[in-house]
Amino acid sequence: MAISRRNLLIGGGLLGGGLVIGFSLGRNDTPPFPHKLEGALQPNAFLQVTPEGRVVLQIHKTEMGQGILTGLVTLVAEELNLAPERIDTQFSGVHPDFLNPQFDLQITNASSSMITCYLPVREAAATVRQLLLEAAGRTWNLVPDSLDTRDGFVIARDSGKQAPLGNFVELAASLPVPEDVTLRPQAEFRYIGSFDNRLDAAGKVDGSVEFGIDTELPDMLTAVVVRCPHFGGCLDSFDASAALQSPGVVDVFEIEPGIAVVAKRYWHARRAAEQLQVTWSPDELTQESSHSIAIEQDRLLDERDTADEYVAGDGALSAEYTAPFQAHACMEPMNATVAVADDHVDVWVSTQAADIMQAAAAQALGRPVEQVTVHSTFAGGGFGRRVYPNAVVEAALIAQRMGQPVKVIWSREDDIRHDMYRPATKCRMSAGLSDDSVDQWRYRICTPSLHATLIPGIRARLFPAWLPDFALNQIVKQAMQDDVENIEGAYDSPYKLGDMDADQVMWKPGIPVSFWRSVGHSHNGFFMEGFIDEMAQRIGADPIDFRREHLEPGSRARNVLDRVVEAADWGNAAPGVYQGVAIDVIKGAVCGQVADVRVKDGQIKVERVVCVVDPGMVINPDIAKTQIESCIVWGLTAALKSEVTIENRAVIQSNFHDFPMLRINESPVMEIHFIESSDYPVGVGECAVAPVAPAVANAVFQATGKRLRSLPLRL
Repeated sequence: MAISRRNLLIGGGLLGGGLVIGFSLGRNDTPPFPHKLEGALQPNAFLQVTPEGRVVLQIHKTEMGQGILTGLVTLVAEELNLAPERIDTQFSGVHPDFLNPQFDLQITNASSSMITCYLPVREAAATVRQLLLEAAGRTWNLVPDSLDTRDGFVIARDSGKQAPLGNFVELAASLPVPEDVTLRPQAEFRYIGSFDNRLDAAGKVDGSVEFGIDTELPDMLTAVVVRCPHFGGCLDSFDASAALQSPGVVDVFEIEPGIAVVAKRYWHARRAAEQLQVTWSPDELTQESSHSIAIEQDRLLDERDTADEYVAGDGALSAEYTAPFQAHACMEPMNATVAVADDHVDVWVSTQAADIMQAAAAQALGRPVEQVTVHSTFAGGGFGRRVYPNAVVEAALIAQRMGQPVKVIWSREDDIRHDMYRPATKCRMSAGLSDDSVDQWRYRICTPSLHATLIPGIRARLFPAWLPDFALNQIVKQAMQDDVENIEGAYDSPYKLGDMDADQVMWKPGIPVSFWRSVGHSHNGFFMEGFIDEMAQRIGADPIDFRREHLEPGSRARNVLDRVVEAADWGNAAPGVYQGVAIDVIKGAVCGQVADVRVKDGQIKVERVVCVVDPGMVINPDIAKTQIESCIVWGLTAALKSEVTIENRAVIQSNFHDFPMLRINESPVMEIHFIESSDYPVGVGECAVAPVAPAVANAVFQATGKRLRSLPLRL
């Protein structure tokens, strides 16, 4: 049976000590709650109310543009019956009660924020409400069930008597925390499902919101790090004499990733870095390239194929698909600011995993984690990249040497050429087809292990510092055996394709790889849905009818397919416009898309994308809609524009001139539809990435008769 990332990370405590069943709302064996306000009612780590009536929510998830800050506030607002705009927020510190129960890390990833927070945060707010009502009931000699909270007051339903929440804080703080609370019924919802005012929008427009890169401290220095351009290479020698004479430069010295150039301001450091004379020692694989990687993938697949043949015979269909390395290219490049004192270390960073940053800084400096405080900030994109602590470790080492706060900033070139990439993947598929259905289906990809990068990259959080490398290597080897990240969307496909089997061939390219928005779905969606169309074509079936025939009757996937076909007016496109369809089921969300495509002079123009999503209950409809739109633009960028190519074991691309983004004039009209549901909510930050590339490719086939099996799509 296939093992998911969730099961691997928490099963047996491999990556952190076992499964966290849920959020504790006030344990006695954990550290004090962070950011405690004087005299406040704070029965749990999430929420406190001050005697002045301020309601303050700790945001323990990373706000990197996906809207989770507003989402969490909406949950609290619902339970307290208080307008979301009246709830104050601050990014939390590191605390055990903030652990993501799917991963046992304080991490924002895998579209898991809402699904793991929906009940715990509501319960935290309901606990606060219940304590305030109990205190008011004792004060007024009324039964708590006859009271409620509304718009910052406790009110008596019968008499209309009311008083501000803050009046009852002192007494409420002395009461025992209830073990069970009652959540507001959906029939009474005022905000969940309707609140659409993005709470961080104004600050991002006027510049008052601070991202990690905005951090400024007294006496702060800025550093850039010059790294070996070839993966696996190391520093041989360098001459810093010219750089040291450059204006504003304070010091130049070697650190583990390369050479640190420290200056008063960023531009001083960047200009000085250009004056370094450096000799690098490449490793023995320096000649590795995208071409040689493709040859090696073929060799490995051929080797496996000889022992386990694909479907063959008269009714067999086979195809090979490929997808390239991809960079994350977050709008805010990697950065971190660290201040080191004798007994304390402060870290300011835009991160997806505050506890990983804390542990990495502590280990780099040889300090206990209790001495390290992480100040999380808004993040300018993440997409999986901000789980890794590279910049924090660099800033910590440099700050310790300099004796002053230091901000490390990666340039755009650093960010693209030293990223941790979505893996380059090659897929071979085959199917045995009868007159109108699939009897057998085989799916095999060649791809590197993501866990082989993840585990060493965050080892400071997962394991004690004394763990020897050989033991770490054994853990990585064990994790790789169950690493199915790269075949998700294939091994758990919603299609019923007869005798089905999906597997992978592991390969070590020497190129750092990692999680990228929608992970395995990002390439498997393209492979799967392209091949589904090919199977339909082979037996002469309509691509919609073929999909419907191989989806479970009454399933959410089949319902989404039917809805998106209807919404897109399938089959009635304008002259010269051709349609393609694709669906994906990811982390509980079902997404279907139809792309309207025009091909002219060999150029692919996507004119419209119609998208239907079933994510369960939608908390903030407009924010969810913008997330789906961002998924589509992200997916189209990878489908039509960007790729990372390797030459001499180095990345050729360096900035947006050769790693281009989809521009606004290239973006299609997007029509987003949600299926109304009261089911438990799931995340929407990844679900619309995978379907867009195959929907476009399938439309291109209808337009040209050419089957495009490689990304990015080119005629």
